[in-house]
Amino acid sequence: MRKLKSLIWTLLILLSSCGQDNKILIIDDFTDSKIIVLKPYKNYPYAMMNIWVKGYTNDTILIKLDSKDSKPILKLSGDIDERWYTDYYGEGKRIIIFEPYKASDGKIELKTKL
Repeated sequence: MRKLKSLIWTLLILLSSCGQDNKILIIDDFTDSKIIVLKPYKNYPYAMMNIWVKGYTNDTILIKLDSKDSKPILKLSGDIDERWYTDYYGEGKRIIIFEPYKASDGKIELKTKL
């Protein structure tokens, strides 16, 4: 019983500490686009937005910002270990879009942080 209570408290703490200004997405289904929305905390100083892409894919994937119609910031294929960053000063939410483009197989970890 005591172990169960400890486990429950640990899970509650972990779940409550999940941030809205950072996300990790594991992608192994290349049939649809995936979207990450990052929201800044109020009155918190920001200076940079980072995107890390790691993994592998059998063909080209695209990473876009803000909308599916925008120009890709990253066009990647094969074995991937890439970091992209830009200035960011808390001026609103950021939308990161993963497009499978020509890829149909692989495993990608997309890590994002304001």
